[in-house]
Amino acid sequence: MVDEGKQVVEEKPVEDENKIFDKVEIEASFPGGDSKWRRYLESNCNGQVASDNGAPEGTYTTVVQFVVDKEGNISDVRSLTNHGYGMEEEAMRVIKKGPKWTPAVQNGRQVKAYRKQPITFQVTGE
Repeated sequence: MVDEGKQVVEEKPVEDENKIFDKVEIEASFPGGDSKWRRYLESNCNGQVASDNGAPEGTYTTVVQFVVDKEGNISDVRSLTNHGYGMEEEAMRVIKKGPKWTPAVQNGRQVKAYRKQPITFQVTGE
């Protein structure tokens, strides 16, 4: 065999543009940070929904998972818990109607990533 001086170029694997990351260097974030996000949830979430639907007294933490895409849009909103009494539906409604987020960053570029958000409902016997 004769070596014709061809250079071997190692191809770096190209990450799938549509890949959704579970772990990222910088998490997607709500504009203004966590305190603004908490304030948004508190002022837009109907905390009475569980009581209104007859839930027994107690503390219920719902967990909602969603995707923040490269443009900061929220999609694929779904509940990972199932307490009922309208809690998961209310948590998903509030997350869906929120503003755009700051996208997650991996390897210096914006990527699609999962976020999980716990939202706690308190039911008291008043």
